[in-house]
Amino acid sequence: MINNYLKIAWRNLWKHKFYTTINIFGLALSITCSIVLFQFISYHSSFDNYHSDAKQIFRVVHTLTFEDGVPIYDQGAPLAMVRDLKATKNSQIKEIGVLLRMHDINVAVEHKDGKKMFAEHENIGIADGDFFKMFSYDWEQGDKSNALAQPNTVVLSHSLAQKYFGSQDVVGKTIRVGNKNTFKVTGVVADHSPNTDIKSDLFLSLSTLKDIYPDVADMLLNRWDIINTTNTVFFALTKGADPNGIAKQLNQMNVKAQGPEMAKPFNFMLLPLSEMHFDGRFAGVIQHSLLTTLTIIGLLLIVIACVNFINMATAQSFKRAKEIGTRKVLGSSPGAIFFQFICETAYIVIFAALLSGAMIIVIAPVLNNWLQTQLNFNVFADYKLAIFVLLIMILVILAAGSYPALILSKFKAVNALKNQIGGQAQTSSFARKGLIVMQNVIAQILIISTILITLQVRYLKTTDIGFDKDAIVMVPIPDYAKNKTDYLRNQLLANPGIKAVSFCYRAPASTAGKGGSIKYDTREWENFVGNTIIGDANYVKTFGIKLLAGRSIKESDDAQEYVINETLMHQLGVKDPDKIIGKKFTAGDLASNAGIIVGVAKDFHAKSMYVPIGPEYIASLRSYYQYAGIKVSRNSSAVINRIRTEWQAAYPDHVFEYKFLDEQLADFYQKEDLLNKLITLSAIIAIFISCLGLLGLISLITLHRTKEIGIRKVLGASVAGITGLLSADFLKLVLLAVVIASPVAWLLMHKYLQGFAYRIHISWWVFVLSAVATLLIAFITVSFQSVKAAMAKPADSLKVGE
Repeated sequence: MINNYLKIAWRNLWKHKFYTTINIFGLALSITCSIVLFQFISYHSSFDNYHSDAKQIFRVVHTLTFEDGVPIYDQGAPLAMVRDLKATKNSQIKEIGVLLRMHDINVAVEHKDGKKMFAEHENIGIADGDFFKMFSYDWEQGDKSNALAQPNTVVLSHSLAQKYFGSQDVVGKTIRVGNKNTFKVTGVVADHSPNTDIKSDLFLSLSTLKDIYPDVADMLLNRWDIINTTNTVFFALTKGADPNGIAKQLNQMNVKAQGPEMAKPFNFMLLPLSEMHFDGRFAGVIQHSLLTTLTIIGLLLIVIACVNFINMATAQSFKRAKEIGTRKVLGSSPGAIFFQFICETAYIVIFAALLSGAMIIVIAPVLNNWLQTQLNFNVFADYKLAIFVLLIMILVILAAGSYPALILSKFKAVNALKNQIGGQAQTSSFARKGLIVMQNVIAQILIISTILITLQVRYLKTTDIGFDKDAIVMVPIPDYAKNKTDYLRNQLLANPGIKAVSFCYRAPASTAGKGGSIKYDTREWENFVGNTIIGDANYVKTFGIKLLAGRSIKESDDAQEYVINETLMHQLGVKDPDKIIGKKFTAGDLASNAGIIVGVAKDFHAKSMYVPIGPEYIASLRSYYQYAGIKVSRNSSAVINRIRTEWQAAYPDHVFEYKFLDEQLADFYQKEDLLNKLITLSAIIAIFISCLGLLGLISLITLHRTKEIGIRKVLGASVAGITGLLSADFLKLVLLAVVIASPVAWLLMHKYLQGFAYRIHISWWVFVLSAVATLLIAFITVSFQSVKAAMAKPADSLKVGE
């Protein structure tokens, strides 16, 4: 019996190849998109969940809140906290681990054929032994219990061991880091999983900190008020421990260490490891709200494809009324007829799933590169993906097949044989129109969202940020010694293609945060934090920062002069820039060096445009220089080669690398780029699937009305008139969808844009453009078949069905 159902289903689908193809292709697209979104969401949801004690691990973060009530969020923690908390021997804390991230470090390895140099970025950490007790690393060599117990020891990842030494037998060998300190390899761990935010591949022993950072190590280790964004402290708590209670204890210890007044702005908290990837306040990569949005989009794309299937199945079903009547007369039950049409749906869904698999095989490499992920689409290796695909297929079969099958199975045999099913046809037509409106509402919301997100991303990247980011090359400098930097500057400026050179901690805008309390004139410490920008005397000129009053700072090895921005000037209660020049200024972040204000700069964006411009000040402090900002007259290989040659002459034992500042700043908005890509792709697929549905429906309707079209042509109707008649009903439904979708899209995008301190305004023309585009696409889709039917010869049309 089942075999018979399958044969009949196959014949019916083959008989209506055009509609079958439309359904298969539409479902395949929606299944493909939903699988991609599922894997993307699963990938991000799994970050750092693989650690054995993941649920018990917390990261210490903090906020700074002054009298203005606006909290400043930071993911760093003081290392002095570790020392003091260990002394309390709190039974709720199993382990305390420390990881200090390092930027742009050169590693030298001695080989028989000479020294080899390697440049590492963001993947070097300084850790203590307890770090490896907390986190699940697979040890290939060495003993995790004491691998970093001694000074000048290092643990490498599998890949780095292979890269440095060409083998895995590396324990006992040495590497030289930053051309300063030699470290002995005491362990090798397997490469970290791609779904982790702890991406260190090289771990230096924390007990060597004073050799690595001789100028600041004592302050880092002993002061609660010295907090660097790159310093991370993790707690592994016992089961049942109260994280809030631990946080309360930390804040009490801070009051004891700093005193009530200095400790007042600080609020230490424990952030669960599972939330580290999602909390944007503390440098989270992606937010839960985005994953929720993508989940909804994936479901909606499935809904749109199911709507197409239901619409075409119900529109087509009334042509099969006599077939159903005959089946019932011959003894077929409603259940048997229901199952027959479910089999047809199952065929279509299975073929759609197979086509979807082929699509994913083709697009997977491009997709991973596009989304900057490592998504795996192997259903045989990933049981969660296999279950998801199976559930999607069952859901689509039931959702798309049940409604048409129920309608068809309920036809009365006598009425079906006489084609007297007008009431049911009318009810089905009303439902079909509602479904058309629904799928176009979804598509319209996605179109509007795509336009607005694109405009916001463009605004973020092109708006005036208050300084010059074009044609500036950022080059790391491994040694800030004056003789080195002076030599490099003089050699570079001798080239006419190089206009200016500045040595600095970072460019004017960066993700690295430095700052602290400040003193102005004869007043006590202010009740807000100032943000520190470190640069030399050429900093203002090189980066094109505009001065409203005064001059730039003079060359100095320590902070003696300051250039402040407008925002800081206003927060200090001064309105006239000229009146603040020469006033005394002290920055707590710069060893409380007392200096004077020599200039006021026009406001510029020192952070991303997610946050408003804060109180900033520029000062010189040679020991913090990490980069050379080089302003070039043109971007040419000859200029870059000259920079390379002079840089390598100054630093022969290091690897030369560079990055253009505009590219560096574009990284601020990777999340928006990613969201834009995903929403745009979803919108295109939603529009395409909706158009497939309209094309299939207009084909069926023109087929039903073939004789009517012939009669109208005999009576003198024009091609344009018939095309308008056939298209009008569909365009009315699409227009209704536009009216419904526009306010919904406005509300959603208004909420999205509130996440930016600087954002576009939602203009009326976006909705007009989206509506016109949608109506035009729908009209072209519907007219394609309408014109074809209207141009048919009347005689041929009148013969149909005879």
